[in-house]
Amino acid sequence: MIVQPEVSEAKKAAHPSDWLANRALALLDPLVPRIIAQEARLDISGRASDHDARADRLESFARPFHLYALWLGHLKSESLELRPGWLKSFADCLRHGTDPNSNAYWGPATNFHQQVVEMGLFVLSLELCREEFWDALDDDCKSNVLDWLETSRSAGTHWNNHLFFAIFVLEFLGKEGRARKGDDALIEQWFRELESMYRGRGWFRDGMNDSADYYNAFAFHYYGLSWALWYRSRDRARALRWQAWARDFLKSYSLVYAEDGSVPNFGRSQTYRFATLAPYGAALLLDDCPLPYGHVRRIAENHFDYFLKGSVYAPEGWMNIGWKDELPIVAESYSCISSTYWSSKGFSLLMLPRDHAFWKAEASPANEVYSDSVEEIPEVGLTFRRFDGDTEILNSGSSVSVVNLRFFESKWSKLAYRASTGTVLPDKEMRFPEDIALVAEFDDHRLGRHTTFPLEMSRDHLLCAYTLGEKTFPEMVDVETFISWKGPWLFIHHKVKPSASCLLRQGGFPLGIPNSEQACMIQKSAMSEMTCDYLSLQMDGRITVMQNLEGFDAIEVTGRTSESETRRHTLSPFHLVPTLKCQMPKERMTLSLLLYAGTNEEEAKPWVVTKAVSGPNLKHKEFGHWNPLESITLS
Repeated sequence: MIVQPEVSEAKKAAHPSDWLANRALALLDPLVPRIIAQEARLDISGRASDHDARADRLESFARPFHLYALWLGHLKSESLELRPGWLKSFADCLRHGTDPNSNAYWGPATNFHQQVVEMGLFVLSLELCREEFWDALDDDCKSNVLDWLETSRSAGTHWNNHLFFAIFVLEFLGKEGRARKGDDALIEQWFRELESMYRGRGWFRDGMNDSADYYNAFAFHYYGLSWALWYRSRDRARALRWQAWARDFLKSYSLVYAEDGSVPNFGRSQTYRFATLAPYGAALLLDDCPLPYGHVRRIAENHFDYFLKGSVYAPEGWMNIGWKDELPIVAESYSCISSTYWSSKGFSLLMLPRDHAFWKAEASPANEVYSDSVEEIPEVGLTFRRFDGDTEILNSGSSVSVVNLRFFESKWSKLAYRASTGTVLPDKEMRFPEDIALVAEFDDHRLGRHTTFPLEMSRDHLLCAYTLGEKTFPEMVDVETFISWKGPWLFIHHKVKPSASCLLRQGGFPLGIPNSEQACMIQKSAMSEMTCDYLSLQMDGRITVMQNLEGFDAIEVTGRTSESETRRHTLSPFHLVPTLKCQMPKERMTLSLLLYAGTNEEEAKPWVVTKAVSGPNLKHKEFGHWNPLESITLS
């Protein structure tokens, strides 16, 4: 296994930014020797995408080059002393890839092709190291690069964050004297489309994807701030607008980070890992970050270490596709092995010059950075909650568009996503895993949540409405769900009305387990001891609990216990999920339960329940009295 190298105390003290520059260097060291310049690619073997070979070949260059550009632009001439041959290696690769007479030519941008995406990222990379890299290229090479970029001028682009890539290419061409009369109109049109996706509080829905997730960080705000940094002279009012949106976003966004550096597994492209840190560099450079320097440093160090001290490396040294370790099911259809280097954006703090005051800041104490807090964002139906150093996203609004169901609905459609528990990922064979989700089964056909409408959101609860169903299946379940929280506990209250008799299943938090033998043993033990009202599963100090309050008539333990089954859990090879079941007649019913995930055995004990007119009265030795339904204002 490749690990981040130990750095001597003397080297640590060489410069205050070396804690980050050395992490970037350790990722680049296995990559740069893989450059095959005459083939315009890095020789990184692994999964292919559903684009085509030329797209994957370009990705193998463009994405590692972004990390190199951040490192090069930060260290400047010092980088040439540390790794003297690297600039020439990347330049030679670029020369072959953009030369139309070369057998390695990457080819023009065609409508809706991945080339436009990589071109846009490449332009950002050039701006990051303009003086060190771009200015050092000879005129013939520059001319070929600009000719190649021009092929994307009016190519069709997906109606989402991808519009930024088209903007960046035209802005760069304009800087280099290749502007055309129509470029201003194109840039204005694309910006209007992007700004129509804004919903408020710094949050966007990602156009045709219709989702709100980490793309807000490593797409909309990374690109918006980058545009404000390099191209603000076009429209200073627009630059200030995007900067203000980023400030609003960053006020609450830090709640996604848990104390151990993890974040919830929410949304698509999870193999981009630490790309979640992308907005901070430009925000600090533009003085638009609302967090103290020490808080940002603590968040960044912990987040990088969460991944880079794990098993995220292939035997050859480059990063694998996965999360904390290799996990093929994390890949999207558009993912190739090089795609994971979209995570390079997470090194955006290297945009700060070596003499920036940020580098002198010590990391703030964890208890200051990871304090308990709740922020609801009704504009996109998301609630961010941090408690006891853990963090959770509760979703009552974000989804994925019906035109992009290949990304799988349940990456957004579960009720909650908690960092410490991980999540069970979907695929074609299992579109709707039941962890932290209500699913319906009509005979052997499983239905889950898709579009969700927030009805009520506050700091202690949410209420939302949705349908379990799909376009081509004749049956459905009408659902209204209320969720409240207290520490690591969730109270979930469903009002359901199926169109026909069906089986409803509600899963709890998944419990990760390292091997098959332990998974089988825990499952067998739980099945022999559980009642219909309470089930507790434990592994290495982690506990997941499910307590039935109303409506469910059976409980079971599901999950992966055999090597023959596909691994789906983001944190462990095997997993178990406590699951409540109810055979539903064709009538309206109420279902209520409590869920826990944590490490405290006293907190995990069952609640004492008494009935009241307003709902269940709950009492717990560690949490006192709780009547969660008292806070609801809509019936």
